[in-house]
Formats: sequence, structure tokens, C-alpha cells
Amino acid sequence: MGHFLINKGVLFVDIFEGSVSVSKSSDFVRACINKRQPGMAGVTRTRSLSSTIVSSPTKELDALVLGNSLIGYGDKITIENMAIIENLITMSKMEANYEVPGGKNPKAWYQAFTKCMEDLGCFVPDNGYSKYKATSLKVTMDNVVVDIVQAAVEAAKAAIPGASVLSAITGSTLDALKKEKEALNLLNLASKNTEGVRLTTIPCEQMANGIVLIAAAAVDHQGGGRDGGVLFVDWKTSSLDIFHGKSFITFNPARYAEIKSEIEEYLGVHRKEVLVKRFSRRK
Repeated sequence: MGHFLINKGVLFVDIFEGSVSVSKSSDFVRACINKRQPGMAGVTRTRSLSSTIVSSPTKELDALVLGNSLIGYGDKITIENMAIIENLITMSKMEANYEVPGGKNPKAWYQAFTKCMEDLGCFVPDNGYSKYKATSLKVTMDNVVVDIVQAAVEAAKAAIPGASVLSAITGSTLDALKKEKEALNLLNLASKNTEGVRLTTIPCEQMANGIVLIAAAAVDHQGGGRDGGVLFVDWKTSSLDIFHGKSFITFNPARYAEIKSEIEEYLGVHRKEVLVKRFSRRK
């Protein structure tokens, strides 16, 4: 749970961590390995995580399409922490796919995703999912995503100094995405091929105390009227019901060393190849 310091009337985050202990997180990953493929329990890992990842993060390529997710990193996050967050997100997406197969229930999928993040040691104060109320009948998907991320940021700002930077990261990532045809097409294809269109936009930044701050925005489209356009560019939403999840999430990277080998084993054994495209959000 979060612990706070009060300094001259201003609220600062001292430690903002989940309530799940490191040992319980380790047990959770081990249980996932055993549950997903019981025959692999206790078997020595024969390939490393690096062999299953298409590319590694860099400071220059600070945004990526990861399947039907769009991740953008702030200027302060380290390369090591980028890799950690990608591994947590990848495992959580995989677990959600196992728990809620086939895309039949996007709300349950999103809640399974955030629950896995929590079990891995993240602090997730809210994983609510509700109908999105647009202020206009003619809004494009980038407007919707920005609104949802902003709602998560507003929830974080009360407790976390600097949380508003996530909005800027979201905006710059979306702007850069539109200029990267290959990345845009990949995200568009992956999102539209997912029944229910569980689209997740995830800006991440590292705070002064080393804690990583994340906002997750999941969007589910229901109803007819999909115009076949490109997401974030010309896909209007007036004829669709939109449901969304929004969360701010924090993680202390110092915890990762204790569960690194288990997560690498999980990803190395079970990882399904996910299309990845890295690009710069600062174009």
C-alpha cells in the first residue's frame, strides 16, 4: 500500500507499492508456469527471454506497438526499467488472454490484466470499467484515448507529483504514431482483429524516487458502424458504444530482481510471438 510524506503542506510519495509481497509475487509466477503447462514444472529453462523478444528498448526508440497495445516512455525512464515494464505488461496480457480467451468479455479481460499487474507487485488503486461519455458525437479514437488517459492522470495527480506528464507522453506518442506508417498499420491491424477491440494505450514515466508510473487505457467498441478507417486517424465513434477501463499503476523496479528469473522462465517457455514495432515519440 502507498505510504506518504507530508512536507510543508504538500503531499509527496515516499513509497507507492502494491500490498503483494515479493515472495507472493514469485509464488504467483511459479503457479502460472505450473498451471499453464504442468509438464514444464521444474524443467530447466532452455532458452532465455532475449531469444523471444524482437528488439530491445533504446532511449531513441521510446515508443512501441506491442500487439494491440501502444506504449510510450517518458524522458526520465531508464532503458532497464523500460524492459522491466514491457515484461510485466507482456506477462499480464498473456495471463489475461488465458483467463478470458477469445475476446468475448473485454471488461473481464481488462480486469484480469490489471489483477495480474497487481499480483506481480504493482499498485493498482482502481480497475473500474464503464461506458465512455463523449462530449461530441463526432470524436476520433485519439480524442477518446487522450480523454481516458487524462482521467487516470487526474486520479494520480492528487497523490503523485508530476503525474500530469503522462498526458504529454500520450499526446506525443499518438502524434508520432500517425507519422510511422508501419507502426500505425500494425496497431490498426492488431486492434481491429481483436474481437471487442481491447486497445490499450500505456504511457510510462519514472519518478524522482525511482518508482515507475503507468497509465493504462483500455477501449472496447460495441455495435455496428465501423467505417473501416484507420484507428487514431479517421475512425469516427458516433455509431459505436464505447466502454473503457482506466487505471494509474505504479511499480518499484527494485522488486523485479527477486522475480526476474521466474518471469523470464514464464515468457521464455510460454510466450507467443507478438508483433513489435519501435519508433521515436519525439518526432
